[in-house]
Amino acid sequence: MAKWIRIGISDLYDYMCAAQLNALKSMELAAGQTNPIDEIIGGVVARMRAEISGNGKNLLSADAEKIPQDLKSFACYLVLESAQTRLPSLKLSADQIRLASDAKEYLRRVSLGEIPISRADDAIPTVDFLKNIFCDVVHKRHRRVSQTALGGF
Repeated sequence: MAKWIRIGISDLYDYMCAAQLNALKSMELAAGQTNPIDEIIGGVVARMRAEISGNGKNLLSADAEKIPQDLKSFACYLVLESAQTRLPSLKLSADQIRLASDAKEYLRRVSLGEIPISRADDAIPTVDFLKNIFCDVVHKRHRRVSQTALGGF
């Protein structure tokens, strides 16, 4: 089983320069407002889990804050794209925009079942997964036993 992970603010530093991320975390906060990046991460993770569960063969981690480790970079690019909207003067590079678009396309393919994902150690079946479990029921037809039905025996 592969590791499923939580995405945190520290993970974003691998995908965006510190100056950009620090500006997003601290600029234009109202009095008493906390860093909105955590909320954005939660929203992106929820969206990714919805895409993953779109294919009934996929199983999600029981922890609602975890995604497969192999999707970490996609999650970070989607978080950066979403976070940037709160500070439009801070522009993402063309590469960052392209990578966020690639992440959306990859998730679409995961949802369609074109790309398999790793299963979590604490996997729980989705509703669609449970719908795909079938069992054959064998029925026996009841017949009356008669001399005619037995062909004269």
